[in-house]
Amino acid sequence: MRLLIYGLVFFIFSCSPKFRIQSDTPNPGDFSSYNSYKFYNPANIPAANFSFEESDKKIIFDAIAEEMKSHGYKSIQQADLMIKVQGGTKSTIEIQNNNLNYPYGYNAYNYNQYGRYNDYYDRPRDQSKKETTIIIDIIDIKSDKIVWQGVGIGSLSKNETLTAEAINEAIAEIFKQYPYTASSLK
Repeated sequence: MRLLIYGLVFFIFSCSPKFRIQSDTPNPGDFSSYNSYKFYNPANIPAANFSFEESDKKIIFDAIAEEMKSHGYKSIQQADLMIKVQGGTKSTIEIQNNNLNYPYGYNAYNYNQYGRYNDYYDRPRDQSKKETTIIIDIIDIKSDKIVWQGVGIGSLSKNETLTAEAINEAIAEIFKQYPYTASSLK
């Protein structure tokens, strides 16, 4: 029974994409004076920089708003900070065929780490995958400079889809790198 439970837990966690998270503070701002934010209009972002589906877009913006609220920031039109979200999901197609000596049989270069053929018939293998990137820029509106940036990059197999749970988890992981809270000056 334990083995079944461990197998099920492993299966569930192996199906969800794991995001690699990075953050940077390219132009340190005065975070002691910030207490509000607004979103940069995604309609103004070129399609090459923002290629999420509409349902994913709503999930991303709601998750970011929730994280900013948990850090004490308010969403108002005359804000101190502007949040610009970029990224999307791109597919890569990679077909591998290591059959160097076809049709003469033996292929000395097609051994795997155990000394056996990867595929007895040496058929082409589909190594296609999807990569999702979420880039969150927090910009000081007065200086028009990025004061903090968080990036999450996750890989999916070609048959997986990006789920709301994976998006929320990635944004939560990105904002774990965001050390600032809103000031109470205003």
